[in-house]
Amino acid sequence: MQQSPLFLATSIYAAQESRNLLEQTQCEKAVELHGFLSRAQLDCNYHYYSEELKDAAAKCTKHDLGEKYGREVMKFGMKEFEERKKEDTQGHFCHKVLKEFPKYIKQ
Repeated sequence: MQQSPLFLATSIYAAQESRNLLEQTQCEKAVELHGFLSRAQLDCNYHYYSEELKDAAAKCTKHDLGEKYGREVMKFGMKEFEERKKEDTQGHFCHKVLKEFPKYIKQ
C-alpha cells in the first residue's frame, strides 16, 4: 500500500509510545488509513469506499493487531482526518482526499 503525501503527515500515532512511520507495520498503516478514509466518506459524502481496504483492515485487526489495539489505530486515523479537515480553512480538504486516494474512495 503506497502512502500519499497527504497521509504521510498523519501516520505517526501513540498507543503507549510513539511509533514513527518506518516502524509501523503494514497492518497498522491499513487500519489507520481505513479510519481516516471511513471518516472522510462520512464527512465528505463520498459514495464509493473500497471493499478491499475494509477487508484488509478487518483481517489485520482480527489476526494481527487485536480488537483493542486495532480500534485505537482506527480511532487515530479518524481523529487525524477531523483535525486535518478542521485546519483546512478554505474547504478544499475533501477534494484533496479524493485526489490522493482515487483507488480507495470516490464521490
